[in-house]
Amino acid sequence: MRWLVRRVHRKAKGQISYEDDIHFGDVLTVGRGADQALFLPDMRVALEHARITSPARGRYRVESRIEAGLRIDGAIVHQATCGPGTLIELGGFRIELREPDADFDAAVEISLAERSEAASTSGQRLPMSLAETRLSRRLPSWILFVGILLLFLLLPAASHFAPGLSAFLEAAPLPSRKAWQAGELASAHHFFGSECKACHSQPFAWVKDQDCLACHAGTHGHADPARFDLPELGKARCAHCHRDHNGPDGLVRTDASLCSDCHRDLAGRTGGASRLESASDFGLDHPPFRVTLPRWDEDGRYRPQRTALVAGLKEGSGLKFPHDVHLDPAGVNGPDGRRVLACADCHVPEPGGAGMQPIDFETMCQGCHALSFDITAPDREVPHARIAEIFYMLDEFYARRALEGEVRDPSAPASLRVRRRPGQAVQPEQRQLALTWARDKARQVGESLFTGKACTVCHQVFPTRSTEEPWKVAPVRLNGKWFAKARFDHGSHRTMACTDCHAAPASHSSDDLLLPDMANCRQCHAGEHGAKDRIATPCLACHGYHLPDQPPLGARP
Repeated sequence: MRWLVRRVHRKAKGQISYEDDIHFGDVLTVGRGADQALFLPDMRVALEHARITSPARGRYRVESRIEAGLRIDGAIVHQATCGPGTLIELGGFRIELREPDADFDAAVEISLAERSEAASTSGQRLPMSLAETRLSRRLPSWILFVGILLLFLLLPAASHFAPGLSAFLEAAPLPSRKAWQAGELASAHHFFGSECKACHSQPFAWVKDQDCLACHAGTHGHADPARFDLPELGKARCAHCHRDHNGPDGLVRTDASLCSDCHRDLAGRTGGASRLESASDFGLDHPPFRVTLPRWDEDGRYRPQRTALVAGLKEGSGLKFPHDVHLDPAGVNGPDGRRVLACADCHVPEPGGAGMQPIDFETMCQGCHALSFDITAPDREVPHARIAEIFYMLDEFYARRALEGEVRDPSAPASLRVRRRPGQAVQPEQRQLALTWARDKARQVGESLFTGKACTVCHQVFPTRSTEEPWKVAPVRLNGKWFAKARFDHGSHRTMACTDCHAAPASHSSDDLLLPDMANCRQCHAGEHGAKDRIATPCLACHGYHLPDQPPLGARP
């Protein structure tokens, strides 16, 4: 379909010119959008305001695309079937539907509405300025000025010096000193909220850092400002990140730009002094996780090692513990039969749920791994992890049996296997024989414990030359905090299964580092402006700004 689009231009001195254009299509769209066939540059016109079609030659169908409708021949309608001569008004434009020429299927004419038509047709001229009325600008201005000065300046200022007036104004619906506040204080500052001088040592001025340090001098910094000479560290005001009067929970900035402004190009900003990798968004730009492995030097001093969390990384705890055996769905053998274990049987959250309590042998392991040592006394067990006490207890146990008589061990001398009457005296030769056998028996049983199916089940055991502690057990060193530079709360993840993050059922060795990597966390967490199907996670969700290994802010020069 060929449309004739004619634009009428009125020039000075009443001259009129025409500009014709041809539009091909079944629909003639009208609006302020650049993609419309009839482009009308008027803010009163919607981006897509109307549609005009021609079902037959000389007939037109007009439809409004907005709820307000169209003005057609002076009436507001949403759709209409019209003929030639119909006038459509849109903003400051007039669109007239015309009878098409022989070469066209439809035609429209667009022109600007004349100013004389837009003027009021009322015969009475309305006042055009305040001077043409009986009102003046000066008197109302002075009344408003005096009222505002009295209510919002003089009354609050007077209440500062008159406590009784302050209490009266706060109880009455009148402005008090609270009217000067920029907003509600943070909940941590409510207890001194009426003492403005606590933070604003200088009236009508920004809070200074020294005012903050009066209470927060012990707060630790973020990084050494002498080593990292950055304006954001050495010269940044406390109020750059902590702005009060933003409601109970608005004191701390949590947006990602707080961290990403510096950490996006950390090496470049610090001149290569920082060994940390750049990061700006958890979902898009974040380095691999780094964990703290427990390590000790040759002198036994704790020297933790930070390393990247990669596949095949070993813990080196000194403990032998196969997770897959203990998490067998068929259960494990115990004193009372088969028992099916779960992660929660050994990994118990701390109060509050942030971390996990230490593994305890006596309450979590000894029920199945009993430390009994003599078949004739199945309820007697040696203490765990105290080698000297173990041999002292064994010496004491077998010495008492030997001295009291009736030793049931076939390898014991015949004189010791004879039952004695209570109170019967023991000859010196027999006493020496009993103690010698008891000491040898204790060493024999101790060797069986340390090299048999007791200690070696979970530990590495080495012989020594000491008579008091003839065996040495490799120390077990379990890490309590893997991510030293981050925070993680198990309590907020209690809706997840342990195996969603820790692949324990497939682990054959306790040296396997069963920690989730970044790909695992990204299944649920995205950056601050991440995908809609994941949790928006800004930097402060896992990291803190004030680090405990940095000097306090009050110690800065």
